[in-house]
Amino acid sequence: MSVFASLIFWCFNLNALPDDRKSPIKVVSDRAEQNEKDGTAIYEGSVVVRQGSIIIHADKVTMVNDVEGGDRIVCVGNPAKYQQIINTADGLVLASANKIQYFLKKERIGLTQDASLEQNGTRITGDKIDYDLKSEIVKASSSENTKQRIEMVIPPTR
Repeated sequence: MSVFASLIFWCFNLNALPDDRKSPIKVVSDRAEQNEKDGTAIYEGSVVVRQGSIIIHADKVTMVNDVEGGDRIVCVGNPAKYQQIINTADGLVLASANKIQYFLKKERIGLTQDASLEQNGTRITGDKIDYDLKSEIVKASSSENTKQRIEMVIPPTR
């Protein structure tokens, strides 16, 4: 299988489990502050966010209820970590970055600053990775002010 074919195969197998989006979101932290007026909640101190098979670990999590842009969860850590079971055949998706934004309504994950995404031994790293759950596409880029380049590691076929 060629590198291009492997990449296409990997990208098209990033579909989220339907039950994850329908599951409640549970947050555990050391401290919490909720502002009903502006629609935000801030959680700090070893924060763990769970929604179905999705598990996020971060130092600080801000949940924003934005009617126009859609709800989002902003996770900051050194690094923040995300994992999700896509399906039994494709296994676990592991992601990490200094900042992870989870856009619930748009079904998209944005990873910035030292970002990495891995599934079935295929790993992509860069300054910024966008993981679109709806269209099942992963896009990676590097920032203009850094010298970090995109790196992809594709394991050999068995």
